[in-house]
Amino acid sequence: MSEKQSAEVVVLPREEEEETKEPVLKNQFDLSTYAADSTEIDLTHTRADHIPDLSQFSKIEELRMRNNLLTSCSLSLSSLVTLTSLDLYENQLTEISNLENLVNLVSLDLSYNRIRQIVGLNKLNKLEVLYLVNNKIEKIENLEGLTQLRLLELGDNRIKNIENISHLSNLKELFLGKNKIRKIEGVESLKNLQVLSIPGNRLVKIENVEELTNLKELYLSDQGLQDIHGVETLNKLTLLDVANNEIKTFDGVQKLASLNDFWANDNKVESFSEIEHLSKLSDLQTVYLERNPFYFHDTNQYRRKVMLTLPQVTQIDATMCRQAAQ
Repeated sequence: MSEKQSAEVVVLPREEEEETKEPVLKNQFDLSTYAADSTEIDLTHTRADHIPDLSQFSKIEELRMRNNLLTSCSLSLSSLVTLTSLDLYENQLTEISNLENLVNLVSLDLSYNRIRQIVGLNKLNKLEVLYLVNNKIEKIENLEGLTQLRLLELGDNRIKNIENISHLSNLKELFLGKNKIRKIEGVESLKNLQVLSIPGNRLVKIENVEELTNLKELYLSDQGLQDIHGVETLNKLTLLDVANNEIKTFDGVQKLASLNDFWANDNKVESFSEIEHLSKLSDLQTVYLERNPFYFHDTNQYRRKVMLTLPQVTQIDATMCRQAAQ
């Protein structure tokens, strides 16, 4: 180093150097605020990188540690056998571990983590609600023991096939949006299913839902559906969402006598006469039809024509049509 370069080197005093360092983040647990007989512990946003020792709380039923820095479910968690609800939403978990002893769990939320595989849940035979949204899961598996499950949420993962859920006879709500699914399959035995949500996948037709006769809501938007055939037997269906597909006809919807909501905007329907398929649905209240080709044929008269064709409807797209008409 030259003399000139050496002269330009500035050495900070020790105190000033220490002041420039970033403060070290520490877990901000304050368990002293909870009584020993507390049934609910909330450690959300505590910047936690581990689950603290909670063994002093012998009656704890609900534990929330949302939005923290957890990388694993520590062994201390396995002693909390009284837990009925565990919420670890938005952490940095890479695997499911140390949950086998939590046999009283009814609700488990592991959404927004980095989990790649469903494991370690088979012994949780009281579990009714399971959230695994926004992880890195590629396969539905290892759910054999969860026969009491009522809600399963696996949206925003990497799943390609609907499989290994036929035994979930008590399932009422199944959410699989934003995956890589090309075919509706493996759901035929889910006789109690009321909500099936598979938007944002790679479907090109509706199939294998004929036996889901208790289905009330079906969400299939944002993919490549060509028509809506396949839903005709769903007599209890109150909501059908097929928005943003490649649909060219509404034929088939007229058989859904209980339909309240029909969302079919952003499709490829050319003829306004297709709306007449909806005219005999007396329970229909809301329709989303905008941005189909027939919408652009006459945007000024579009709403008026829909109102005249479907006088039973109270909302067209995002606007209450009767209020707009006053």
